[in-house]
This record gives sequence, structure tokens and C-alpha cells, in this order.
Amino acid sequence: MLKTTVVGNYPKITEDKTALNLRRALNRFDQAKITKEELEEVYQKTIKRVIKEQEEAGVDLITDGQIRWDDPITPFAKNIHGIEIGGLLRFFDNNVYYRRPLIRSKLRFADYSVVEEFKFARANSRKEVKQVLPGAFTFARLSVDEFYQDEERLVLDLAGILHKEAEKLSQEGARIIQIDEPALCFHPDKLKLVEGSLKVLTEGLKSKIALYLYFGSIKDLVPALFELPVDIIGVDVVSKKENLDLLLEYNDAKKEIGVGCVDARNTRMESQSELWTIFEKITKKIPEEKIYINPSCGLEFLPHAQAQKKLKNMVRAVNQFNE
Repeated sequence: MLKTTVVGNYPKITEDKTALNLRRALNRFDQAKITKEELEEVYQKTIKRVIKEQEEAGVDLITDGQIRWDDPITPFAKNIHGIEIGGLLRFFDNNVYYRRPLIRSKLRFADYSVVEEFKFARANSRKEVKQVLPGAFTFARLSVDEFYQDEERLVLDLAGILHKEAEKLSQEGARIIQIDEPALCFHPDKLKLVEGSLKVLTEGLKSKIALYLYFGSIKDLVPALFELPVDIIGVDVVSKKENLDLLLEYNDAKKEIGVGCVDARNTRMESQSELWTIFEKITKKIPEEKIYINPSCGLEFLPHAQAQKKLKNMVRAVNQFNE
């Protein structure tokens, strides 16, 4: 049977006026109108709501929606010695921004960034929860290197730090850890560097490792992409239609795959026939038990109501296909 999952983030704000509004709570906290404890209560209730919405949609493998994250990099950068948090910069070609890390000195692990988040999500979920980490290469590419002046050394040091996080997550019961490397699609010549970073990041882990790429093409990464030391390869087949054929041509059922066939950056709803065409195509080549169906990237690019509808529509299409 096909399984379903999400890629990472989820809209933080709902149209439901009766639900707690995290954005408003953050503003009130900044104005000293609520306490840290009151803000924490809003965070926890928002995360529980997001988990419940994924469960009710029927998603098999969920995340906590990255509700505490301002962007994909800052939660980790602030817990690494040697990094200063810089100004805002566009995140790839999207209308969202992240705070660019400034590498000021040799990097050293300071503290865990998402271990407690994973434990909270797992304790409040009836479904399996995966934790997402940024890949070391993408982290480096989104940073300003003012110290190393050597990309390989920077990437491998970041991989070592992220390994500590992944190791602790594995010890805490994370059966699947997702590593996001969207930058690799735009720098395919760095595949060997990414391979080396993944070996460092995943060394000795008992967890399954999922490598997710999105926003770009994998045409210059195959077939070597499927030799990387990971268990699952997730690919965006929306942004680049060619990725579906490349996925099927080169994977040859060696890895489990994540098929990003629901457009997470467009409100247009996919039809059942559109999704089933993809399902039929992939199941002819890859065993169903090795396939995850998911959005093309994180859902936070969409309005909350549309993200919910897309998830439910995706799960409904998969369930009907599985019958």
C-alpha cells in the first residue's frame, strides 16, 4: 500500500477565530503584554492542533509542523558557537525569508535545537512523527562564510554538529529523520561533498534517513543520487516534471521514495485522475510499500484552509487507490 507523509512545515495561523493565534501571541510577547509561560502555552496548543489536523486528514507519517521555527536555518544556527544571526534574505525563489547565518569562527555544538520539539510531538501524536533537519550543504550555502574560506571544511563541520542532533533524536526514538538538501538541485557538481557530509551526519544512526530535495531538477544528479547513504529519497515532481521520469528510470527500487506530487506552492487543487496517473506510473516500477506520497515541499507557502484541503485530498486519493 502507498503511504502518505508531509515534507516539513505547516501553516501556523488558522482561519478559525476560536483558535489561539500564534502571530498575535508573539506580538503581545514582544510588547511585554504576556509572559514567556503564556507564550509557551500558545506554542503547545498550536502544535497540538497542527498534529491533530494531520492525524484527522489521515496522514501516515507526520511532523510537528515546525511551528517553533522562524525559518529552516535559524533554530539550528542559534545553537552553534561561531555563528551570528544576520539579516533577512529570500529563501530560494519564494516570497519567504530566512535570517542568514554569519560564520564568524570555528563552529562548535552548543545545544540541541529540536530534540525537545520531537519529544513533545511524539508524546502528543497517535501517528508516527519524523523530525526534519537541514542538510549541511544547504546550511552552508545559505550562510556567509567569514572564517573557513573552505567550503568542504565548513560543510563537514556542520555535518558533525548536525550528527549530534540526529544521534540524540535517534536515541529518543525518531525512527525516521529527514534531511533537507534543496541546494543540491542547484549545485549538482557538489554531490560528492553532500555524500561526504551525509556519511558524517548519519554515522552510527539506527534511524532511517530520508533525503528530501525540492524546488529544482535532479537531471544532473542521477544515477549517483541513488547511491547516497540514505534510505529514502524524496523528490519534488511538481516544480520540475522531468523529475518523475528520472526518479523511475534511475531508482530501480533500490531506495524507498517520496513523491512530491501535490503542489505546495499553488492553491490549485489536484484532481484524483491527475494523482492516480502518477500513482499508476510509479507503482509499475517501484513496490507500493516503498513509496511515500507527499506535497512537493512544506505546506506553509499555502493558506491554512487550502493546505488542509490539499492534505485531505491527497490522502483520499491514496486511500482510494489502495482499495
